[in-house]
Amino acid sequence: MLRQDSSTTSVPKKSSVKGKTQTTHQQGLELQQQLQRLEEIIVLEGFKLPMTSRTIIDDDQLLTQLLTIERSIPDCIKDAETLLERREDILNDARQKAQEIIQQAERRAAQIADELTIIKQAEIEAQELRKQVQDEVDQIRRQNFSEIERVRRQTQQEVDSLRKSARMECEQIHRESDRYADSVLGELEHNLSAMIKVIQNGRRHINTHSAAAVPQQNLSEGQVVSAKGRPQGS
Repeated sequence: MLRQDSSTTSVPKKSSVKGKTQTTHQQGLELQQQLQRLEEIIVLEGFKLPMTSRTIIDDDQLLTQLLTIERSIPDCIKDAETLLERREDILNDARQKAQEIIQQAERRAAQIADELTIIKQAEIEAQELRKQVQDEVDQIRRQNFSEIERVRRQTQQEVDSLRKSARMECEQIHRESDRYADSVLGELEHNLSAMIKVIQNGRRHINTHSAAAVPQQNLSEGQVVSAKGRPQGS
């Protein structure tokens, strides 16, 4: 009869634990969606640089998404801690129930003093029940602590990896942009130098022809003056 009372009280507790587990699973799915959104920002929404394999990413949008992910991590841990606190409630309820069973057994033993075997059996069953409940709760606690730690480490590693990849990608994009700008400016400098040489050669050509034309003009004017000053008889 003692074991029957214990199993009756544990049924609603397991249902409540199942509901908490489903809530934690939903939080994990939401975190996974945030990580997928971060991947979309990096891969799909970036601006691809011409003539390169690099992509420019909006820093503000990227940092906002990373902050959203960081804020969602404590929520998952908080839900897991709430679930763990619920396990403590189960342990307290089980201890209280076991204590009540012991007290009932002791009262019955006081009423039937000659039935020492019944009293001893009741105490043994109560101890076994308490130990069984304690073992089950300890096992659940260890599993939850292990799962919480695993999820925390995995999530932190993923966030660190994404943050590192995003930082390296941004730095690479900046380097590629600088090289591309330097290449364009170098080509423009080369073209301007060629144009300046053409202009200089044209001016030099014009100045050379102008200098040669001035003595020829002076010689022609001198011949005309000499012809006018010569006597007609000569």
